[in-house]
Amino acid sequence: MKSVALLRDPALPGLVQALSPEAMTPRLVSLACILEGKEWTAAPIHSVVEVEILKHTPGRRCALGYTLDGPVGKRRLFGKIFSGERGPSTFEELGKISAAIPRENLLVPRPAGHFLDLRLLVTEYMEGRPLAPSLYEGMSDAPARHAAAAIAVLHSCEARLARCWSTLRELDNTDEWLSRSPVGSPASSGRAKTLLHLLRGRATRLPDAKKVPVHRDFYPEQVHDCGGRTTLLDLDDARLGDPALDVGNFLAHLKLRSLQFPHLAHGCLRARPAFLDEYRRRRQGSNGMEIFAQRVAFYEAASLLRLSGVYCLRQRWLEILPEKLLNACEAVLDGRG
Repeated sequence: MKSVALLRDPALPGLVQALSPEAMTPRLVSLACILEGKEWTAAPIHSVVEVEILKHTPGRRCALGYTLDGPVGKRRLFGKIFSGERGPSTFEELGKISAAIPRENLLVPRPAGHFLDLRLLVTEYMEGRPLAPSLYEGMSDAPARHAAAAIAVLHSCEARLARCWSTLRELDNTDEWLSRSPVGSPASSGRAKTLLHLLRGRATRLPDAKKVPVHRDFYPEQVHDCGGRTTLLDLDDARLGDPALDVGNFLAHLKLRSLQFPHLAHGCLRARPAFLDEYRRRRQGSNGMEIFAQRVAFYEAASLLRLSGVYCLRQRWLEILPEKLLNACEAVLDGRG
């Protein structure tokens, strides 16, 4: 039986138990049975044989991969521990999304359960490969078009989510990231504050949009290929909101990657028109494109400004990226992006 070295995080008190195969076996076997549509009492005996830490953000969250083994072979589950109380509402919203999207149209991880005492959300584990590397290679338009198709399916689904995300909340979130930046960094500068002020002014003139299910953290790495089927991951932040938010955030991340890694610039440049063309074809047609483009530009600029704050907190990039991201934000606001 394998286990990871115990990882302790005071903000994630349930993590120690969540990392224990022995403690998690009776909890997770029942959830695996639920996903497989079996009665727990009638299912073959499984046990947790491995717990893998996939990503740990200290003080905020930890993503885990569980491997269960038994008479009929191995099964995997995905777990995420949150520092706050968002688990139950996230579990409910994921259930609505997975129920609203036919699996032949798009795969999204099905929620299996939530352990309140551990603050642990458990979902189906999606085995696949990310589309991002092939998108960045720039050899084909296909990865960008698959990403556009995936987000268009989410935006078109009828999931009636309880939580909403507004333009004001998007800008407040951007402001929060800027406020975390070290004193003297580009994101804490008067220039960044001026850009945020400009965005707040434009928000009052932004054309209205019908609210649909939105991802809120959509970028190329969130789209995977699972056995030839497109999969959309990490829907924890899903809300009802403006679909232009996801499109703008995706475009901002293409710009981010091209600034981080100049050898990816060609692939990012090629992906942009392919992504937009496919999304328009699936969602917009020829109607309302000018208004939609205005909203996309707004959210792209807001995302670039927020990312300048995010990368001011990453020492590796502090001297390189934030200033360039502010330049990119200005270019979008000036119509040059």
